[in-house]
Order: sequence, then C-alpha cells, then structure tokens
Amino acid sequence: MIRKDPTKRFSDRIVNYVKYRPSYPSKLVDELQIKGVISSSSVIADIGSGTGIFTELLLKTGCQVYAIEPNCEMRVAAEKRLQKKI
Repeated sequence: MIRKDPTKRFSDRIVNYVKYRPSYPSKLVDELQIKGVISSSSVIADIGSGTGIFTELLLKTGCQVYAIEPNCEMRVAAEKRLQKKI
C-alpha cells in the first residue's frame, strides 16, 4: 500500500474539514490556565496546527502562539480563520 504524504493528508478535503471539524471545548484551555500550565504571558508552539482551531483558543487567552502547519491548504485556512485575531 502506498501511503500519501502526511503533509498533504487533508489537502483534497479542506473545505469539509473547515466546515465540519468541531472545536475543542473551551474548558480545556480553562483547565490549562487553572493548573498553571499556561498564562497570558505564555509563548506556545502549536505544532501541526491544522486550520487553527486550537490556536484560536490559545490566542483568546492572550498567549503568544506560533502555529506550525506543514500542509499548505491547512495553513492557508488557518491564516484566513485567524487573520483578524493576530
């Protein structure tokens, strides 16, 4: 079986991914803050950030976030999603 390049895994279905992929619960980030894992002064690397779903939640806390996404189509979707938030 030939495996597809993982950096292109969602390239042919990005529209559906953006449309139907649910967000993460905001309580996840709340818990990270309560436990002292992150704060508004945190600098975070979101590796494999996809369309920016989790990145967006982190940005809402005031963190500085570096979103790293090797898939071009996913990265473009994240830039579009986050353009007014960065």
